[in-house]
Amino acid sequence: MGKYRTSALVLASALLAAPGLRAETVGPVTDAIGVVKIAKGQSILIGGYSSQSGGDTNQGIDELRGSSLAIADAGGEVLGFPVKLLSEDAQCTAEGGQTAATKLAGNRQVLAVLGPSCSSGARVGAPILWNLGIPSVAFGATAPALTAADRPADFQGFLRVIPNDLKSAEFAVGYALNTLHAKTAATIHDGSPYTEQLVRAFEAGFTAKGGKIAASEAIAPTDTDLRPVLTRIATSTPDIIFTPVFTSSIGFLLRQRGEVPALKDTVILGGEGVFSANVIEAAGADIVGFRIVGPSTDQFSDRFPAFVEGFKEEYGEAPIGGFSAYGYDAALLTLAAIKAVGQTDGDGNLYVGRKALHDAMLATKDLPGLTGSLSCGPTGDCGAATYAVWQFTGDDPSSFAPGTNPKRIYP
Repeated sequence: MGKYRTSALVLASALLAAPGLRAETVGPVTDAIGVVKIAKGQSILIGGYSSQSGGDTNQGIDELRGSSLAIADAGGEVLGFPVKLLSEDAQCTAEGGQTAATKLAGNRQVLAVLGPSCSSGARVGAPILWNLGIPSVAFGATAPALTAADRPADFQGFLRVIPNDLKSAEFAVGYALNTLHAKTAATIHDGSPYTEQLVRAFEAGFTAKGGKIAASEAIAPTDTDLRPVLTRIATSTPDIIFTPVFTSSIGFLLRQRGEVPALKDTVILGGEGVFSANVIEAAGADIVGFRIVGPSTDQFSDRFPAFVEGFKEEYGEAPIGGFSAYGYDAALLTLAAIKAVGQTDGDGNLYVGRKALHDAMLATKDLPGLTGSLSCGPTGDCGAATYAVWQFTGDDPSSFAPGTNPKRIYP
């Protein structure tokens, strides 16, 4: 089935019962695809869908916590109207994204949606939302196809504040070639949009700069015995294995790597999706030495340290990686766009045009975010690309603390 065929089929049932989008005038606002009226005293509704169950919950919980703090920092309101965040669990799957997006889209007062955490959810969820005129701003969906110039029309409402994986792949290639001086590499993906597209971008960049891909393997997210894959890779003894798969898969891979002696000295480089304490628990003692490409939080804005302290005060624990900051920036961009286009009438009601809102989001330039300056390109890439290589130093999940475990080793 084609890359986008599944999402087209999924949203068909949602659209059958939905009113057709049309130009309309409501109060003082005329908009090409519809107007949302928020009556005086009512709340502005913003949706949020993220990974809140399963093996990758830390990421999604932190993202929406960051979004909530952005709303709080805005005084909890925009244009004098309180803002309410409605959250749904998208897990980190296409099915979860479909369910969560459909629930949020069913509320016609929702102006925009923050999320999701994963590209698999965005591939299905973003079209469901945009076909009802609801733009989405992702804080964790990084697959290049989501913002490609040739993406289908029903993805045009999708934006993101987290960088495109083409940037992440470029950084990983530079680290492998210039710092590790790797000449050969193997890759492993799990078939998800995020892992497969990131791996393909890494392979293209690595070979373009003189490296050799010695093995290219795929696993299923449900696989528990990775020894056959590792054994095949070992026949070529690559200098590095690049594998941005998720928590449970990394756990099995690291635990079983010790049973393949030829890979004893091979560097394993993962992705930002496992930047959490969960992966320490999954891998146990074998986590020590494992490296990942993740956000370079010390290159975030000078407001980030104060944000971390505020996060700890509010939630009783420190945020993980940069996920909460991306959640903050997704909300920040959305609130700024609502403020830019919202209009009130003489009775104190608020009106927001759906196309006007999307256009304002896409027109974002030099917005000071937690992760850096946010400026949106024509296809919705808005994030500042800041990366580092982090290495895990201990096997106690309670010791997880970016800076010490894992510690930043590059640049």
